[in-house]
Amino acid sequence: MKIFITGGTGFLGKSVVKRLLADNKELHMLVRSPEKAEHINNSNVNLIKGTLENIHEWQHKLAGMDVVIHMAAPVVFWGKWSMYQKLVIDATVDLLKYTEMNKVKKFIYISSESVLQDKKDLLNIDESCPYPKEPNSYYGKSKMIAEKKILESPSKVERIILRPTFIWGNEVAAIQAMISKVKQGTFSWIDHGNTIIEMVHVDNVAEAIALAVHKGKDKDVLFVTDDNPKKAKEFFTDMLSTQGIAIPDKSLPRFIARPVASVTEFMWRVLKLKNDPPITRFDLAFVSMPRSYRIDQIKNKLGYKPVVSYQEGLERMKKI
Repeated sequence: MKIFITGGTGFLGKSVVKRLLADNKELHMLVRSPEKAEHINNSNVNLIKGTLENIHEWQHKLAGMDVVIHMAAPVVFWGKWSMYQKLVIDATVDLLKYTEMNKVKKFIYISSESVLQDKKDLLNIDESCPYPKEPNSYYGKSKMIAEKKILESPSKVERIILRPTFIWGNEVAAIQAMISKVKQGTFSWIDHGNTIIEMVHVDNVAEAIALAVHKGKDKDVLFVTDDNPKKAKEFFTDMLSTQGIAIPDKSLPRFIARPVASVTEFMWRVLKLKNDPPITRFDLAFVSMPRSYRIDQIKNKLGYKPVVSYQEGLERMKKI
């Protein structure tokens, strides 16, 4: 089976490549620079130089593929809307169009739980939960629009959308940002960290993607989690402790932090400040928005179950 991958050199992509190679798949990876894939030494991996901004130049490479897995996106939560429009929405629409033109059978899109995040708690929900009017980040909004365009497209390609929750594991970028805030004394729990949140180990997402390659059906939209919700304080304390970092107990109530985040965002946009704001609505939601998801659908449709447990994931992080 021939699989075309975008985002194969990223945090998630590395695990997906490893998982698919274990299944002896032939991979064709889009790379901005071949040097980024030097760590891959496998005859089943072919590199295609290109970006999401010049799809028309390399789209012919999709010919002969069985599946396209689209993971590449700017995983940043502050920036100009034009970036998200171009690299998330437009790139996804174009890639799906060329996927069909080249007669590829299946298109797997890696989305995010952030498509549903606005102000409301997201407890015990499933995939039938409607989209909010306006997600609390441009990232979530762009992913939401991309999902809608995929599902509304008249394309004959089988389209599967996976929505991972917060992806964690070795090399997760978010941990460095949190460590930096702790060291600078700017980190604070919200509501003492008692909020229930969901997470998913990077190798569990890779497992879900591998299953979707064979079992995913057209217009499947599926949450991917560790099936193990935890309080924010427990999870982030455990994760940072693997790096020898202790988080202080300082806390703010959400009813105070929420308007502060909204005002901060407003000021940064009005003043057109180039640096990232110290707090955004998404930052706040990351540690304080209650959320838990039912994953009956991915279990029933794909036969998914986590392959890496919570404790095993933490033990792996201690070794880096």
